[in-house]
Amino acid sequence: MLNPLDALRSGTYSLIDVRTDDEYQQDHINGSLHIPHTQILDYTEQINQLPEPRILYCRSGARSAMALQLLQQSGVSGLFNAGGISDMRELLQDAGVSGH
Repeated sequence: MLNPLDALRSGTYSLIDVRTDDEYQQDHINGSLHIPHTQILDYTEQINQLPEPRILYCRSGARSAMALQLLQQSGVSGLFNAGGISDMRELLQDAGVSGH
């Protein structure tokens, strides 16, 4: 699997925002899939169909870490915790991905 920076540069990746509905509506990264961390296991099958790496983010990185652990325990692979939304934006900027 490519590292997330290389994957972002290649254009093959999935962004998953695991914050609450309110947080997502206030601000989110264009193109991200919104699945609150409290519902993440309800979407295991759909997440497994997404391109890898599947990059998770939240506000600070704590909820995305919890969601990643739950998904791994359910057999989902190709996951990466980007941390908070500002970290994710920085990673996208470092990769030269615009529009976020």
